[in-house]
Amino acid sequence: MSKMYIRVKKDGFIYDYNEILAKNPECEVIPEEVAYPERFMPKEAPTRVAVARKKRGVALDLSTADIPEVPPYTPPELAEEASRGLPT
Repeated sequence: MSKMYIRVKKDGFIYDYNEILAKNPECEVIPEEVAYPERFMPKEAPTRVAVARKKRGVALDLSTADIPEVPPYTPPELAEEASRGLPT
């Protein structure tokens, strides 16, 4: 039989089994397979994930050297208001 743990329903924290916590209505008793599923993962699972994540296809060119500079634009109304009171 696997080891038992206590999980708090409110926040999901996991504690070692304790009789007092097991009686608490806000806690639930769970087996080790539920508390720590990574311990029971098949040995070949990490290699299957790594193979699935391999890049396929042609690499994209993400260079930004050929992007033209955008000329600054000031609306005429704003330019007029900003230049009020300045000598001409």
